[in-house]
Parts: sequence; C-alpha cells; structure tokens
Amino acid sequence: MQKVRPFKSDLGVLKVDADDAQDHRACSRLKNINLTKLHSSYKLYVKTVPRELRLKCLEDSWHPVTPDHCSKASISQWNREISAWRKKVYLWNNVLDTQSNLLSEAVRKGDVEGFLNICTRDVCRVPIDNGYSRLLDPTRTDEVVTPIIYKPRWFKGQITHSGIQILEEKEFLDRAAVVYGNSDDRFKTFYAEYLRSYTDAAPFFDG
Repeated sequence: MQKVRPFKSDLGVLKVDADDAQDHRACSRLKNINLTKLHSSYKLYVKTVPRELRLKCLEDSWHPVTPDHCSKASISQWNREISAWRKKVYLWNNVLDTQSNLLSEAVRKGDVEGFLNICTRDVCRVPIDNGYSRLLDPTRTDEVVTPIIYKPRWFKGQITHSGIQILEEKEFLDRAAVVYGNSDDRFKTFYAEYLRSYTDAAPFFDG
C-alpha cells in the first residue's frame, strides 16, 4: 500500500500551529509570573536585593530566581517550579522596612552569615495569634494581629502565603465540639448559630 505523504503546505501549517501553541503557553506563564511580581513581598525583595547582588547560595531560600516562562517544561513541572518560586518570594511578607535595610546592607557586603542571622533572628520569628480561640469565642472583640484564612474542607488547593495563619475546618470543628460541650445549656442555641456562620458540618449542633 502506497504511503500518503503530506503536502509541504500542510507541514508549514503544523509548524505554525505548534509555534502558536508555544507562544500562547509562554504568554500564559509570563502572566502567572507577573501576577506574583505585583505582590508587595516581591517588590520588597527586589528593593532589598537587586538582581546584581543576588547570591547563588541563597537561591533555594531568600534569593529565588524567576522561572523561565519560555522553557519547554511540562505543565506539571512548570506548576512545581512556579509554586516553589512563589513560596520563596512570600518569605518576604514577614520582612519589615527596618529589617529590609539591615538585609540590604548585609547583602551588599556579601555577608551571607549576617544576612541569614537577621532572617533567623528577626524575620522568621513572627508571633502567631491563636486564631482558633478567637473564632470560637464570640465575645472576643480585640483586634486580630495575625491575618487569618479559614480553610473549608471542600477546598483542596494549597495556600502558600506566609505570615498568615491557616485555620483548618476539621481542627476548628474538633475544638468547637469541646467548647460547645462545656458551654452552659442556656447559651448552646446561640453558640450553635454562631458556629453555623462558619460551617454547617458540625454534628454536635442541636436542632
């Protein structure tokens, strides 16, 4: 049986389609990168550590390198790369302006140890407020110091934003059950309604 060979014009169309797909993929990935670069943590990062002063030995932590949006990485590989990069960028959420100046001075001197000491001593030790106790106590009216995200069970994504306390629904329900069981019977109806503002999955609710 004679093989059917494609016309040269068909090969040209296939090449153009492949190029268009690659361009579209690169544009989409660049958009993902630029969205992260709009974040305040990235702006502080580039202000503190200009590109020419970034150290290779810190690429896996405080001096992340932007992924190449034109690479031929697969979708899964690209997702891993940009996710890892974002996590490193978000480390800068906890850096204050005064700390930024110290870090900038250290990196200009090439003082890696001094840079890491500042990160370990000052930046990484962010006080974490007990968000669960705040949500479980409707009488608490004081200000929340640490940003809180309530993560329902149906949400399967990963939250990588550092400096934010993540409240898992399962742990919230476990703690709520204890508080509910120990509360006065006169207030259980009120407390149940309060908890329903966060979840309807609590089996211990009356009614």
